Amino acid sequence: MDFKDKFLDFVKKNNPKWEIKGLLSCDKDVLVFGSDTKVLSTIFELLCKPIVLSIAKELGYQIEEAPQTVYPDFTLLRNKEDKEKIAVDIKTTYRKILTNGSVSPFGFTLGSYTSFIRNGTKNIRYPYSDYKEHWIIGFVYTRNLPENISLSYKLSEFEEIPCPYKDVEFFVQEKYKIAGLKPGSGNTTNIGSIKTSNIDDFRVGKGAFAKKGEKAFLNYWRKYK
Repeated sequence: MDFKDKFLDFVKKNNPKWEIKGLLSCDKDVLVFGSDTKVLSTIFELLCKPIVLSIAKELGYQIEEAPQTVYPDFTLLRNKEDKEKIAVDIKTTYRKILTNGSVSPFGFTLGSYTSFIRNGTKNIRYPYSDYKEHWIIGFVYTRNLPENISLSYKLSEFEEIPCPYKDVEFFVQEKYKIAGLKPGSGNTTNIGSIKTSNIDDFRVGKGAFAKKGEKAFLNYWRKYK
């Protein structure tokens, strides 16, 4: 059973809640943090940590977290000399609902193609060659902030506090199986994923390299531009 199966099995058995309403201050005020993707990326990373830790222990691995801007979010390893480490990265985006009610195609950025896949030690926790698997846990949500919302509530008002996002869906897939052929964000050097309105395309892995394999993915993006 691989990492994906373990993650899905944990979710099925434990039914974790992905919705967080805000931050609790020392004065017992609940501060609503909004629906900004950068903030929610941190929230989903925190929610995933105990799941990843549980899976790591079950598989006989330790877990290490990387500093911000360093890949990956979590490294599963038996020891520092382990050449079969597992990389787990958390990605987040939101749905854009069009006026006709349909969902605009969404995608993710999958790391820079000028960093660790070309230079094996650049912006990565351990050398790229030390990792045997690269997994993405991706979350998609809908923004849910009413107008004129209060930014602070008393803990006693908890039931009245709206969650700033809703309709959370997720997938777990190997990175190369969801990668596309174009950069993912404007003029940056980020690898872009496929873009689709259906999260099932990420779940089953309908990327440009899914059938060609990881070597084809690496060869393409190492030579891109």
